[in-house]
Amino acid sequence: MPHLEGIRVRNYRALHDITIGRTFENLNDEKMTRFIAVIGPNGSGKSTLMDVFGFIRDCLRFGVEEACDQPHRRGFERLKTRRQPGPIQFELYYREEKTSRPISYSLSIDQNVEGRTVVTHERLRQRRKGQKRGHPFTFLEIENGSGYAWAGEATEEEEGSERVAVR
Repeated sequence: MPHLEGIRVRNYRALHDITIGRTFENLNDEKMTRFIAVIGPNGSGKSTLMDVFGFIRDCLRFGVEEACDQPHRRGFERLKTRRQPGPIQFELYYREEKTSRPISYSLSIDQNVEGRTVVTHERLRQRRKGQKRGHPFTFLEIENGSGYAWAGEATEEEEGSERVAVR
């Protein structure tokens, strides 16, 4: 069963910049426990934190424009933290199983010059087989609509490093 070890959210509604647990950018932080309690005053972001997971799911399922335009979200302008520069950003740090290598999924969303909601950056990283320390391998990276993805070549002993261009 997948286990979320950390999450970072920037510029999403009331969540200007929060990190809970460990991310690839903050490996020194402790992992999230399997049970967390979120408490705070009204308007502090408790419900927003729960919506982050639904929003990311909707982005992957329907696309970012439709995810933003869901009736309970009412558009990108309502989702982005007011008076804060930069895009909406998420990083999820998790493991597929307790002993598997950590995976990081990052997603940045903003509006382009035409006012259309777009993915400005998307990245999927994981440590290579046998790698315990160091930078994770980037399996997917897309910047403003183009980038590369891992070609998927692997043997029992090692994973290939060939990448293919994607749009």
